[in-house]
Amino acid sequence: MATSARVGLIRRLWRGAPWSRNPLMGGFHRLEIVAVAVTLTFVLLMVPIAAAIGTVYYANSSERAQSERDTRQQVVAVLLEDSRPSAPDDDPRIPRESDYAPARWFVDGVEHIGPLQTPSGAVAGQEITVWVDADALPTTAPQSGIHAGLDGVALAVTVWFLSAGAAIAALYVLHRIGLRRRMAQWDREWEAADHRPSR
Repeated sequence: MATSARVGLIRRLWRGAPWSRNPLMGGFHRLEIVAVAVTLTFVLLMVPIAAAIGTVYYANSSERAQSERDTRQQVVAVLLEDSRPSAPDDDPRIPRESDYAPARWFVDGVEHIGPLQTPSGAVAGQEITVWVDADALPTTAPQSGIHAGLDGVALAVTVWFLSAGAAIAALYVLHRIGLRRRMAQWDREWEAADHRPSR
């Protein structure tokens, strides 16, 4: 019995294929069936493509993160003044609405002085830890490998989701157009039937 059901399903699918000679299947309906098959194929093909994009991004991010870890280091800086809120004309590297103060730090025995972002209420003489780059300038902490991996996964999922969403949206628009065409055709056929002379 299960075999008969499968055979019946295969026959129905075959009759619903775009190459079917069924006179009730219009040209636009056949186009919709082809569009469904193309969309499904596209969505499935985008899985390895999105994964490849995410992998490339992860590799580049990992290389950049490793470079940051190799060129950045933490140093101890001593505040030269009490901290105060940053002003529009202050160092652009310091985020707005944060406190800062001039500070002194040493890298390879060379003294450096400049403004640093500080905790609120920091006072002169207080020591803070800061990341500096290869030029001994204040910078952000290096990116971690885990962060790069998460970014790669997020990018892959985003690429696949947007691609699949766009394809499905286009298929939905095509379906709505086909539905309107069929409804208009049925209306014309009903109108023609109403005007036929009765026997």
